[in-house]
Amino acid sequence: MPHKIPDSSSFFSEICTDQCGGRCCAPWWGIVSYTLKKDGGLSGFKSFGEKILKSIKEREKRIRENYITKEVPPRSLFVTPERYNVGIENIKIDGSSFLLTLRAMFAFRCLFLSEKNECIIHPALTGAEDIRPPHCGYMGSIEAKEGEKGFCRIVHAAAISPGDKISLEEAIKLESLSSETFLKGGCDTAEEAAQKVSEEIKTYCLKNAPHLSNTKVNESKPGRNDPCWCGSGKKYKKCHG
Repeated sequence: MPHKIPDSSSFFSEICTDQCGGRCCAPWWGIVSYTLKKDGGLSGFKSFGEKILKSIKEREKRIRENYITKEVPPRSLFVTPERYNVGIENIKIDGSSFLLTLRAMFAFRCLFLSEKNECIIHPALTGAEDIRPPHCGYMGSIEAKEGEKGFCRIVHAAAISPGDKISLEEAIKLESLSSETFLKGGCDTAEEAAQKVSEEIKTYCLKNAPHLSNTKVNESKPGRNDPCWCGSGKKYKKCHG
């Protein structure tokens, strides 16, 4: 027998505020997947590293510009991310080119979150008109299924098993652990995140696609004090030596 969907307003107050404590909002993770293409193997990789950095900053900016209140004038929910967790989802090699799929995660601290991790502009708490960005309305949607926009494992656990404290506690614990793991694995700045991705690409190509390195590197190994073949600008001994 299908479970009954509870009233969203009271459900928010009971689960998100009283029990969860705003786990998914402190921090709030903005997640974007996208692809970048690099031709010519690893030749001129320094400029590609700059392209990676630019792509990260562009997507961070888009999130901040989209998450603003529905007021006049509008107010932004976020400032600079607390952490940047950017990783490689996939690399496809095609001759001397490769297609890179990145997953950029930004840990934001919402400016409208109280010390108790309560959304101070949520209509369930204010009783007023909803001024949150349209995107916020999807977060923790009771109707959302896993993998869909707005899915929250905590709300989901509470909705399908009302009164099951063990399932709810397990969902809250998993949500907290997941966020902590992404925070620890992240970087303080976009520059550090881009550099980390660049190193991962070089390492991957060296192991799985050595033909992507330039011709000179394949023919002879550079000297310890020569510029590294990858284009980092560092000496070979301090980079891939």
